[in-house]
Amino acid sequence: MTEKESDIEKIVTGCLQNDRLSQRQLYDRFAADMFWVCRRYTDSVEEAEDIMMEGFMNVFKHLDTFRGESSLKSWISRVMINVAINHFRSSAGKRMEVSIEDMDLKEEGDVSERITTTLQVEQVMELVREMSKGMQVVFNLRAVDDCSFSDIAKILNKSENAVRNTYMRARHFLMERLRMDDVEGRTFE
Repeated sequence: MTEKESDIEKIVTGCLQNDRLSQRQLYDRFAADMFWVCRRYTDSVEEAEDIMMEGFMNVFKHLDTFRGESSLKSWISRVMINVAINHFRSSAGKRMEVSIEDMDLKEEGDVSERITTTLQVEQVMELVREMSKGMQVVFNLRAVDDCSFSDIAKILNKSENAVRNTYMRARHFLMERLRMDDVEGRTFE
């Protein structure tokens, strides 16, 4: 066991005993990363902070269910994502709308390459925040959090086909935005 793993184990043990210092150490260790996880699913910094705080409350409440099958950071990230999705579901009047339409994705490879090589993460996230809330959630779960389409469908209580179509619409949206920026002579570099 490495020193870092030993430290985390001590912090978790303290948190399970409701030790406030240990809870603070856990929060301090993971808060910055978890903020960005939450930010991917929200429209504002304040909303991300609220979701993160609720997420950490859930972490402390359910830490006894952590089995070590993944890293603690991965487990906490999943808790944050679940809180963000629940927030999305409970938002009044916000429903994910999916229309089935043919996509012209002939230039998909070129644009996808530009997304991963040219743009900085925050710049891509700014484009993602321009999407509808439903597209944001599906895009983040698939492209960023690497969830399968079937898992996303279960999480959102949608059909797998609807999730695939929403993801394709999100990708199409990003490609169109990138093309518009090229035409207008703007770059994100």
